[in-house]
Amino acid sequence: MKTYKKNCLRFFLIFALLLLFLLPFNKVTAEPNIPNPTNLKYVNDYANILDNNTKESIVSVGKELEDKTGAQAVVVIINSLEGYDIQSYANKLFRKWGIGQKDKDNGLLILVSMNDRKRRVEVGRGLEGAIPDIYSNKVMEDIFKPSFQSGDYNKGIDESYQVFATKIAKEYNVNLEKSKNISLPKESKESNSSKFPIKIIVFLVFLDIIFNKGRIIKSILELIFYSSFFNNNRPGGGGFGSGSGGFGDSGGFGGFGGGSSSGGGSSGDW
Repeated sequence: MKTYKKNCLRFFLIFALLLLFLLPFNKVTAEPNIPNPTNLKYVNDYANILDNNTKESIVSVGKELEDKTGAQAVVVIINSLEGYDIQSYANKLFRKWGIGQKDKDNGLLILVSMNDRKRRVEVGRGLEGAIPDIYSNKVMEDIFKPSFQSGDYNKGIDESYQVFATKIAKEYNVNLEKSKNISLPKESKESNSSKFPIKIIVFLVFLDIIFNKGRIIKSILELIFYSSFFNNNRPGGGGFGSGSGGFGDSGGFGGFGGGSSSGGGSSGDW
């Protein structure tokens, strides 16, 4: 009788552990619910947070940008990421819609998830020179984030879009007549002081190499490597659309050109 109880308990524990282990993978392997583009094309507000003036501003600048350069800059605002990380969701949406021209990959996506309080700028490979990751993050931190934290969603979206559109236009040596010419705020002394912790880290690394033969650094790097290896090899994980196939490669729809993204950009919250 005791043996029977032990076997039942062992079976229950194994089943519970398997269930806990497999649940995260079931969540990842399911496809996210990517919406279709709206008829406004350049601004797709599924959360209904923008007023008509903001939408008209974005559409007019977006159309002028595309007419003069062929590049496409798109805003997408959703309610929820449905449990997905925003980088994977943005890359999936970018490729499904085919933002930008297929032969140039000159698209840009601003994705905002309201319930998750997260944002992502996804940049096509053809615009990574004009919009590097550090620049896209600065725009969203300095312009988008303060406005969203204060509840002024229209200002945050519109001004961020204007900055990106103007920067893309400069890459093509054209001027946007309908642009509001929003510029980034100048760096303060406080932002420059943020470089100080980097010096501390470098100093600590130096001490570890001299006095501990780099054992701590080695352990940290191994931990990062194995963590990254595990995440990238989960079923359905590792970022959607990282290969050459997937959505959007056959031309897109809704007026988009079939462009794709290689994962460049920046993510954050507010």
